[in-house]
Amino acid sequence: MNKIFSQTTFIFLATFSVLLCNAQWIHNDNKNGIKITYSFDLSVQQGDSSLSLSLSIEDRDENRTYDYGTIELNSKNAVDSNSLSKILKDKDSALLKQYGNDIIVKHSEYISTMVLNVKDTISQRNQYSFVYQGLFIYQSLLVGAKRDTKNIGSIDFTVMSSYILVGSSFVCKEEVFINISDFKQYLEERKKWDKKNVGIDYYLGALKNESSTELNMIEITVRLEEYFQSKFGRWPQGGECGCCMNYSGPCYYWNEICLAHDMACQRCQHSWCFSGCVPSSCSGNTISWYWWLI
Repeated sequence: MNKIFSQTTFIFLATFSVLLCNAQWIHNDNKNGIKITYSFDLSVQQGDSSLSLSLSIEDRDENRTYDYGTIELNSKNAVDSNSLSKILKDKDSALLKQYGNDIIVKHSEYISTMVLNVKDTISQRNQYSFVYQGLFIYQSLLVGAKRDTKNIGSIDFTVMSSYILVGSSFVCKEEVFINISDFKQYLEERKKWDKKNVGIDYYLGALKNESSTELNMIEITVRLEEYFQSKFGRWPQGGECGCCMNYSGPCYYWNEICLAHDMACQRCQHSWCFSGCVPSSCSGNTISWYWWLI
């Protein structure tokens, strides 16, 4: 199955059997002489499954291909924030030594374009697949180089809880920046009609005296923690806004990301916001169900 979309070509070559699926997506940026090959192999053995991802970027002007290595996802690490953070941190350190920061930063722009182009060609349902999310994981890896201002390969990759809890697109807290003035203005406007949403006052209270123009989600989390500690001595409990997942009764898990994700995506302005901005959950489905969504 070959499809051509402007400067992007996606080639899907698949051989299905009980145990194996091989495929790849190819993105051609003819203007910049760049070809990105994203490959994925699905293995199913003894009732369990694993997904092997790999990414390479060919620079035709330099007549060189850059190998960004393999990422192995399985039922144990695919939705485990600590495991995913370690994978990214280790690969970032190795790639910095291999290629240098400037090259990785340059390539981050190309893969970000590919992520958006792929999104335009697949259904909303298929955007939840780990195959597509693997592309986001590589994007976070390369984009992270922009934060490594000291070129030492020791930056953190903190996975957004919305990916783990409600199946939104993979993204790291460090790369999600919120314009504080626009965010506060949006909250004030929303407060006029969303009167029972106590989470709005949490954010407004935490950011009341904020002087920074923008903050990433790590920094906003710190502001919230300080606010909750000073006002309540603890984080909110069951039944309050910000409780993750949709259910009645006590809140078993409250996280600022559960509310921030929906608020940050109200205008669907980020690449990691799903089409339609409708949150979902993998509840009732197996890991294997997601591999096949390509």
